[in-house]
Amino acid sequence: MRHFLFYIIMCLAGVALLGCDSHVKNDGAFEVKVTLRHVHMGCDSATLVVVDDDYNMLRVLGGAKLKDSTFTFTGHTPTARLAYVDFDTDSIPYQFYFILEPTRVKIDIEARQWTINGGKGNHDYQSFLNQHARIRAQRDSLWQKYTSMGTDSTLTWDAERTALHNDSLLQDSLQRITIERINRGDLVSRLIKQRLLPTLTRESLDKIK
Repeated sequence: MRHFLFYIIMCLAGVALLGCDSHVKNDGAFEVKVTLRHVHMGCDSATLVVVDDDYNMLRVLGGAKLKDSTFTFTGHTPTARLAYVDFDTDSIPYQFYFILEPTRVKIDIEARQWTINGGKGNHDYQSFLNQHARIRAQRDSLWQKYTSMGTDSTLTWDAERTALHNDSLLQDSLQRITIERINRGDLVSRLIKQRLLPTLTRESLDKIK
């Protein structure tokens, strides 16, 4: 009987320790690392700002100095929130928007591109932008072939009609996937709307909920 009671006590203690460990791992801690790769931003400090929807205002979470081409921010956030890194530069203001989540987020910024890893929201955002970029690349390739045929006098009526038809299909795809993603109404939708709203046609704008 004594051994049985000891076993029960040890099990309860184990459950309590697991609960404490889970609380530590899910206490809302975040770390954001922004690395500048082969790009000069003209600044040595940056600020992390969160969009506080509860009070409809911006709130500064902290600042960081540039060290080894990287800005590092740490803190706590109870839920996922829209945020941006504001680079303190004397030239053109630059703000990088992303989704701040209680996890590690790694942002790499280069001269003509950037990548972001960490958190489900940022993964969904990056995945959508990659899909959007692939369709844009197909349109660019189609246009290059079209202009090339026009330059070397190999463009026929049928080829022109086919090219215009395919371009229209790709454009429709870009509009459709963008509107569909914006209308989901989550944090990723807000980022996409902010970034791609100027690319939408008037007809597509009318479909935004």
